[in-house]
Amino acid sequence: MKFIVFGQIGSDAGYWYLGPDGKWHHGGGWGVDSFIEVNRALTILGEAARFKTPGLADSVSKRLTEFVQKELGAHLGDHLKDGGVVIINASR
Repeated sequence: MKFIVFGQIGSDAGYWYLGPDGKWHHGGGWGVDSFIEVNRALTILGEAARFKTPGLADSVSKRLTEFVQKELGAHLGDHLKDGGVVIINASR
């Protein structure tokens, strides 16, 4: 299982992943704007689960999940091809 860890969202400092050798490796950064968009989408996904109106959470979540998967796949594709866990520290 692979673990991919992002630090402060909104930073272009990149990410770290736990390699098959058991050591942490640094991955390249993203553009800040792209990183911020992913953070916003993840925040909204977390809030969408609280909707009580039937179907509303599903509708919102579907589009945002597609966006987040596309962005993560574009930047982490090689690391996620065999599965893995993405950990995002969104605390400010």
